[in-house]
Amino acid sequence: MTPPSPTDRAFIELVDRYLDRVYRYLRNLTRNEDEARELAHETFLLLRRKLEPGRPPSEAYVFTTARNAFLSLWRRRRNEKRKREYATAEAGHAAGTWCADAVAVSPQRSTEQSELRTDLEAALERLPEDQRSVFLLSAIEGMKYEQIAEVMGIPAGTVASRKHHAARALREDLERLGHAL
Repeated sequence: MTPPSPTDRAFIELVDRYLDRVYRYLRNLTRNEDEARELAHETFLLLRRKLEPGRPPSEAYVFTTARNAFLSLWRRRRNEKRKREYATAEAGHAAGTWCADAVAVSPQRSTEQSELRTDLEAALERLPEDQRSVFLLSAIEGMKYEQIAEVMGIPAGTVASRKHHAARALREDLERLGHAL
C-alpha cells in the first residue's frame, strides 16, 4: 500500500476539519439529511479539485463553496418547479409545489420545545435566503461578520443588517405563534 500523497493528506485534513460544520450548515439550509449529505460531498469534491498542498482553503472559501452548491440546487429546483407548473397549467391542472422534508423532532423533548423547534424551522424557511444564510452562518456556525461577508461577497455592515432583520423577523414570527421569547 502506497502512502497518501501530500494532496490526499491535505484533503483528509480539510474534510476532518470542516465536514461536520459544512454538513450542519447545509442541513439547516435544505432541511433534508440526504440532500445535505449529497451537497456536502459535492462541496468537498469541488474543493478537492482546487486543493494545493500546504495552502488549505480558508474557512470562508469552504463555506462559500457549500453555499454555492446549495444555491445551484435551489436554482435547479426553482427552474424544475416552474417547468412543472407551466406544464401543469398548460394541461389545465392545479400546479404542484415542492416541499422540503420536515426535521424529525426528538421524542425526548417536551411538547412545548418540539413546537418551538418546529415553528422556528418554519420561520427560518420563510426568511429570504440571504438573511437565512447570514443567520445560520452566524448563530449556528459561529462565524464572525467578516468571515460571513467573505462567504457571501457582501460588506460586513450588510451582514450585520441582514442578521438583525432575520433575528427580528424570527422573533416576531415566533411571538405571533405564541412563543414567549
